[in-house]
Amino acid sequence: MKRERYLDIARALAIIFIVVGHTLVHSEHCYYIFKMLYGFHVALFFVISGYSFKVDNLSFWAFLKKKLLRIMLPYFIWAFLFLIPYFAFGSGVGESVGVSSSFNLKEMLLNVLYGNGNMEALKQNSSLWFLPALFSMEIIYYFVIKLIGLFKRNGATKYILFIPIIAVAFLVTYCLKIQLPWGINTALVMGIFFYFGWILKSIDYADKKIFANPLFMVSMFAFGAASILANSIVMCIDYVYGNLLLCILSGITMALGVFAISVKVKSCAWLEYIGRNTMGILIFHKLIIVLFQTKMGRISDLLMSSNIVTEIMISLLAVAVSIVLSLIVNLLLKKILPFTIGEKYKRAV
Repeated sequence: MKRERYLDIARALAIIFIVVGHTLVHSEHCYYIFKMLYGFHVALFFVISGYSFKVDNLSFWAFLKKKLLRIMLPYFIWAFLFLIPYFAFGSGVGESVGVSSSFNLKEMLLNVLYGNGNMEALKQNSSLWFLPALFSMEIIYYFVIKLIGLFKRNGATKYILFIPIIAVAFLVTYCLKIQLPWGINTALVMGIFFYFGWILKSIDYADKKIFANPLFMVSMFAFGAASILANSIVMCIDYVYGNLLLCILSGITMALGVFAISVKVKSCAWLEYIGRNTMGILIFHKLIIVLFQTKMGRISDLLMSSNIVTEIMISLLAVAVSIVLSLIVNLLLKKILPFTIGEKYKRAV
């Protein structure tokens, strides 16, 4: 099956935004850059996930097995393995970035099984929260898409379903006080973006001429940026969305802007490569970023508190190093232990 290059480019941009956001999160003079990225980067990833989502003719059990191997097996492997480096230097890291770093092995093992990143439950590698949330989202939308298939003669069904999906998101955000396992809270709220991505794909939106219009791209980014600035900080891991309506508007418009750029670019080998290997970057980049933030002496100090130019320059260095090293590890695992990053062994021809 031919890969859609613009989708790989969009996925690469999404993971780069996430790595940059994680790098700048504690930098003193980069608050607005951090706020801008956090206002849409997770939403963008969910829109892309929805855009590439396929149910095909798989039974639920076949679909479940596929997603367990693709998403949850890597999650459990690395959530447990990352307890080792956390145990080794977690206290020093916690003190450096102002995060609780107490190590209770039983509690942390239970947190891994619960699969919820809220309240530092996955503090050995907080980026991993995304995987259980994505898994829960895909399981939920397997049934949503199957339901739409029952009404395929009525093309309006997929649009009408936006109403209950948005209603559920508001109810979960403002009324549900329970933290459900495996990121179900996030799946029920951020599923808006996942479903929006699936809608875009179902109408072949990337083939529309509007994506080639620079005015459209600029308008989306301008509207998205204004929505983010008007909102308070968004922290999906903590279920903090500020004004949910503004969060939805900013996520959708910024995602459309990024899609427009990706379609316009058409082809970029290094971005496409990054976009094909986001699992490895998601899993490993945080460890490298934390080292830059806490274990690099003067460099760490300058990254955390200097001036905006220096903080940005060092953060870009940290981002480049973390992505390159993550890709190297990802490549090695793909050849030796591909199941650890959700891939299959390739049979020799």
